[in-house]
Amino acid sequence: MIDLNATFFVQFVNFLLILILLNVILIGPIRRMLKKRAAFIASQVDGIDSFTASADTKLKDYEAALDAARQAATAERVAMKEEGLSKEKDLLDAAAADAAATMKAARGDIAAQTEAAQKALSAKISGLASKAVAKVLAA
Repeated sequence: MIDLNATFFVQFVNFLLILILLNVILIGPIRRMLKKRAAFIASQVDGIDSFTASADTKLKDYEAALDAARQAATAERVAMKEEGLSKEKDLLDAAAADAAATMKAARGDIAAQTEAAQKALSAKISGLASKAVAKVLAA
């Protein structure tokens, strides 16, 4: 059995002194380092979270700007296409009008030449007819 004598109390006081000494020398600094480490990790996690949120916001802004640029480019392309079609129609209308005028002038010229040829031939018809009759009768 355990005897409660003076050595027990001396050992108990020795245990308490060692416990206090270890707490001051070893356990206290370790606790402080663990608290510092936990605070550092928490600050790093907060920094990472804020950086991630910032990156997400910037990515969304970039995608929105890219979509806006695409829409503007599409609108510009459609406008340029419509302008090109309008110019093409104007050019084709002008070319058609020019061709119609050229055709009308050519037809008028052909009609005038035809009429002149008919007049020239009608003036020579009697002479040609008499020659043809003379050849037929002479043969």
